[in-house]
Amino acid sequence: MSGRVEDRRDEWEGPVPVPTGATVPFWEATLEGELLYQECDCGNRQLYPRAVCTACGAEDPPFAASEGVGTVYTYTVCHVPGEPGFADRTPYVVGAIDLAEGPRLLAVIDADPERLEIGAPVAVTFWRVSEDAAIPVFVPG
Repeated sequence: MSGRVEDRRDEWEGPVPVPTGATVPFWEATLEGELLYQECDCGNRQLYPRAVCTACGAEDPPFAASEGVGTVYTYTVCHVPGEPGFADRTPYVVGAIDLAEGPRLLAVIDADPERLEIGAPVAVTFWRVSEDAAIPVFVPG
């Protein structure tokens, strides 16, 4: 399943990912609206990408495509911007998302904080913030 990619390059003032090493395939896929995770031969699934498996130490675990859906494990509502580019967004939501495939990742949740609940289903979308990357953002769904 692919998520929508929304071009936010002209308005984005937040941090911009710089793809390097093991993260390059991950960020390339985001530009196409695809969320990747790594699945090692040992069975470990991890996200964000790393040069080694966090379970067995194998180098360059292969990538697999996520369905792009999960549930909110926990979240916080940020009233003070953590980055200068988020000043106009407060309050905004950052949460830990449990993907259907198992990995958990921290991401912005584009939702009304008053209506969000732990355990809520979410789906990935992407905000393109540079020529090289689109950040995964989750929405209720």
